[in-house]
Amino acid sequence: MSKPFLYVPEASSSTPYDPNYYSPFIPPSPLPYTSPFHTPAKLQGESPNTFNPNSVLWPEDAAQYTSTYIAGWTPLAPRPRTASWQGPAPPPPPHSPFLQPHAPAHPTHVKAKSWGNTPAWLPAPGQPQIHPWLDADAPAQAQSFHFDLAPTMFAPLRAVTATQSVHVSPAELRAPALHPPRTALRILHPRLPFWPVDLALPPAAVAAPPIALGDVLAALHHALHARISAADWAGLSPKDVQRVTRAFAQRCRMEAVRGGGSQATLHEREAAVRGEGVKRVDFLCGKTVFRGLRRAPEDPEGVLRLVTA
Repeated sequence: MSKPFLYVPEASSSTPYDPNYYSPFIPPSPLPYTSPFHTPAKLQGESPNTFNPNSVLWPEDAAQYTSTYIAGWTPLAPRPRTASWQGPAPPPPPHSPFLQPHAPAHPTHVKAKSWGNTPAWLPAPGQPQIHPWLDADAPAQAQSFHFDLAPTMFAPLRAVTATQSVHVSPAELRAPALHPPRTALRILHPRLPFWPVDLALPPAAVAAPPIALGDVLAALHHALHARISAADWAGLSPKDVQRVTRAFAQRCRMEAVRGGGSQATLHEREAAVRGEGVKRVDFLCGKTVFRGLRRAPEDPEGVLRLVTA
């Protein structure tokens, strides 16, 4: 007696892309973060470095990030060309998001129409992704990363525990900001539509790496600390003049308080900061804490919106 016929849907031996989800970024962990240090980080004077957005200690000797995408930085030296148009493309590295599916065992065979063997929950290949610390829609962004754009010192912080933080390391700042990688980006803010932040390589740095996390943060900080012009101030409405004036006074006061010292020293430092004039960051009216970047449906490719709080 013959066995009953079993229908097996036809499927290729390989999926169109890797079924194991791969992200070029380290996803934020839903579990509580475990400190890599045996003891909490301490500042001078036995004062703990408490992660409090309203009272963050900014050391004067914090390491600065040098970005190729900001005018004034020394461009990277051009790298020699390794690939040739005459030969085949080099094989992609292991675990690369650009891996291509293997060729079918029978090239002349035409696959019949079917549901296929690719799970529906897999993301489409080449779907643009934003670094979790730059993604305004990331659920754990506000808990693990803090960056205030108001202080003069560029010092993004990463939470080590629920109450302590450390400065983001240079290695973390060199992580790719976007996937697929880009070498040009425009960032807009609804309150600063006339001051877009453009990241583009200078002509002498054509061989520089794509935009990194530190490039985005440094470009935003650098652009927002530019002084405004008389025409910018004249274009404000009476209500906006009051809001910007209050934000300017608060920023100057907080900048002086961060340095510490006696009351006379605070007044001198605040007067020095006031002498620098109103900056673009004051037009955010106090909402200077970085909350990430977000795509708007009406914006073209390569444009992201800045979200602050």
